[in-house]
Amino acid sequence: MAITWGNLHPQIARKLNDEAGRRYSEELLRDAVNDALRAFASSHTGLVKTHQVVGDGATATFPLPADMVESRDAGVVAVEWTSGYFLQRMEPFPGTTLPPAAYLLLPNATIRFGTAPTSGQTVTIYYVAYYPAVVDNTSEIAVPGWAVEAIKLYTAAVALDTYVAKAANLGQYKSRRESGEPEDNPLQELARYYFERYNIILSLHPAPQYELMMGVK
Repeated sequence: MAITWGNLHPQIARKLNDEAGRRYSEELLRDAVNDALRAFASSHTGLVKTHQVVGDGATATFPLPADMVESRDAGVVAVEWTSGYFLQRMEPFPGTTLPPAAYLLLPNATIRFGTAPTSGQTVTIYYVAYYPAVVDNTSEIAVPGWAVEAIKLYTAAVALDTYVAKAANLGQYKSRRESGEPEDNPLQELARYYFERYNIILSLHPAPQYELMMGVK
């Protein structure tokens, strides 16, 4: 059974010792969990998807999906030119000539093929996507089961950082003795602890081999 934001929200509130929701607003926590989901997708495990483009015989450059992870280690995984035939990925070095059986990823979220697909030809792009944004209590948190705790920790840490920043701003109006050193701020210590636990959980689970997951190798 998929976990929803309605399920996850109270669990994060308990980590923040704010079950009544007086200190951390719903909007703040939604922003924080969306930060967590984007970070998790780009640094470890995203959604695996396919996107198809149809050729017209002249166009060789196409826009990539808006939800594609912008990461060298993820993003486009493979391009199936025809059934069972995959193109080679080229790196964007100056002066590089793009062979016909290759593709190039451009900075403006587009892909360029070495030759234009023929009219009506369907090219399949295998890619890694971000998770859908959390917008209300029915929004699903579609991460693997082992990663749910990591998402809670990251979300709580981001929310705590908001108060760390607020405390730092208030501290500039206090005397040096009153404001203390950065380590005197327990929220900062707790946020750091949560981030460390998040990274430990990720380190215990190898990053996915997307080519195998998508069946392209």
